[in-house]
Amino acid sequence: SDAFLILNPRKSERTTATELQILKQELDEQLGGLWTSLTQALLQPYLARKLHVMTRSKKLPSLPKNLVAPTIVAGLGSVGRGQDRAALMEFISTVSQGLGPEALTQFINPLELMKRLAAASGIDTLNLIKDPATMEAEQQQAQQQMMQQQMMGQMGQLAKSPMAERLMNDYAEQAQPAGGPAAQEPTPPDPLTQG
Repeated sequence: SDAFLILNPRKSERTTATELQILKQELDEQLGGLWTSLTQALLQPYLARKLHVMTRSKKLPSLPKNLVAPTIVAGLGSVGRGQDRAALMEFISTVSQGLGPEALTQFINPLELMKRLAAASGIDTLNLIKDPATMEAEQQQAQQQMMQQQMMGQMGQLAKSPMAERLMNDYAEQAQPAGGPAAQEPTPPDPLTQG
């Protein structure tokens, strides 16, 4: 089992998940480079040949070269993904500890980091991670809503000011109809006071 790297955990009732994870990680580290080279040397040419034969025999439509690029993500190619994820997490941790958390936001592209972590975990990111255009549109919408809220708050403060009350009173006086209380018939002059 040692010669063929067979995973052989100890059999007891106290075997922990962490112990199994360490054994799996050791196996991935030992075989990761081998499987990566085998994928490049054997599986990709095999896949290209199979696609060519199926296209020529009309069992598969021809794939556009600039839009579709088949890649191997399962089988032997997936063995090294755990190692890639561990290396990526170790890199991020080292940068954060060595340069501080500010360095992560300054030097690391978060969108690319999320894509690489998802790829290392074997997760399809189609419609999962927002594209930059969607994030920018959402950010602009949030800014517009914040500006509207600020303007409404300022308008409410202005409406309570003495100057606004005077303007409202002046407007109310001008808006009253000609036959309203301000346009009553004048009272006749008192003859005793005119004398």
